[in-house]
Amino acid sequence: MIRSIPLVLWLTIALTSVGCSGLAKVDVGKVLTSGRDGWQHPDQVIEALEISSGDRVAEIGAGSGYWLPRLSAAVGPDGRVYAVEVDAQLVAHLEAFVAEEKLENVEVILGAYADPRLPDGRIDLAMTCLTYHHIEGRIDYFRALQVDLAPGGRVAHLDDRPGSPAPISWFQAEGHWTDPELILSEMHDAGYKAASNFEFLPAQSFQVFALEDGTTVTGADELAGSVGENATKRTLRGDR
Repeated sequence: MIRSIPLVLWLTIALTSVGCSGLAKVDVGKVLTSGRDGWQHPDQVIEALEISSGDRVAEIGAGSGYWLPRLSAAVGPDGRVYAVEVDAQLVAHLEAFVAEEKLENVEVILGAYADPRLPDGRIDLAMTCLTYHHIEGRIDYFRALQVDLAPGGRVAHLDDRPGSPAPISWFQAEGHWTDPELILSEMHDAGYKAASNFEFLPAQSFQVFALEDGTTVTGADELAGSVGENATKRTLRGDR
């Protein structure tokens, strides 16, 4: 749809709509020259995530690999990034991308539908971007993810939110979003508390969660048993 709009008309719409709180957060020039960077604001996102050198970060639903170079740079040579996908072809694409970009601290993982297959107790930050709405059985899934988190570990979700005004909504796939309040409620039920909430993204909610005070993870077997092999059905492709 966007491609059919003449450039002048697109600029007119963008500039005359700048009073809209959503579009005001879009870097129109960057959208036209660099695409996603103009509305995803990756540098601000990475800064907000407060990743430290040496951290171990997992992206669940790494998609095309958009975030991997940025995460790789953020954790540095002493850190580790785990790029998780459940589709073998997409995993092969990610492996080729990682090799081409020479991201030596990035490991691609073929995850299972109910288990990202991350190293237990090692993850300082697990993030999803445009993935949360694909996950079914989310409460059980993220409760089980506690096993993978290091002490003080966090979980961040960036997901499209409903009701974005045009022309922002033109970039969104119908139904591929989650109400931010639903994310907050489900993560609470999974044993997490809200740690940060950022409002600078024009079309996405951006929430960071930490484990609730007093939450104890007793072991992978106990938590995995509560989830079940078929509790989570998800497709992590298509949006990233």
